[in-house]
Amino acid sequence: MSGRRVQLPHVSCPACGGRAHARTVGKHSLLYREVYYECRNPDACAHVFVVELTAIRTTKASRFPTPLHKLPMTNWRNAANDRADNDDDKPSDPDVGIRPG
Repeated sequence: MSGRRVQLPHVSCPACGGRAHARTVGKHSLLYREVYYECRNPDACAHVFVVELTAIRTTKASRFPTPLHKLPMTNWRNAANDRADNDDDKPSDPDVGIRPG
């Protein structure tokens, strides 16, 4: 490792829509982490909220033969086009329902 601090992505503030930046990390495990965000809206919103980061699936198998946790496998294309309403179903054929444009 380079010793550089990991930078988490900014997110939109749920109160005002402004840009919020990660401030601290709370509870964490191998598959779960809470990140505290603070709104940086110039109009002084100052909202502080918690974002959950959770590992939910694998897109490339690990090189280690015995993973500590087993996540469901999916391919990158299906994961990139994922919707919350289909998380429990078998991945659908990505070309079904695509209309030529």
